[in-house]
Amino acid sequence: MAYRVVHYINQFYGGKGGEEVADFKPSLEQGPAGPGSELQKLFDDEARVIGTIICGDGYYAEHIEKARAECLKIVEELKPDLFIAGPAFNAGRYGVACGDICAAVVESLGIPSVTGMFPEKPRRRALLKANLHR
Repeated sequence: MAYRVVHYINQFYGGKGGEEVADFKPSLEQGPAGPGSELQKLFDDEARVIGTIICGDGYYAEHIEKARAECLKIVEELKPDLFIAGPAFNAGRYGVACGDICAAVVESLGIPSVTGMFPEKPRRRALLKANLHR
């Protein structure tokens, strides 16, 4: 049985556009999208990206509580075994969103989550703390 994975990416990596659509509200695409296609290849038969949440950096940053709740609702409905966000590399708002949603998925839903970003990024400590308490 393959693990079920939900992947979170921003509007750019989701193929929606750049800064001009940074206010893109959370939406679900079935299966892998953007870099999730490469994740799926790496997973082989071990795991399956069942859905990709795409959300604009600006939207998440400007409506953090609402965006978090919208994303959590999608994750909860999909019932994944693992949640992956990003990676955010050195991106500011994207890093905030990835760290925040990973921490929220662990804290609220008890689903293991992982992201990748530079060590200086916001919410990194909260994310690590949430995952350590899992």
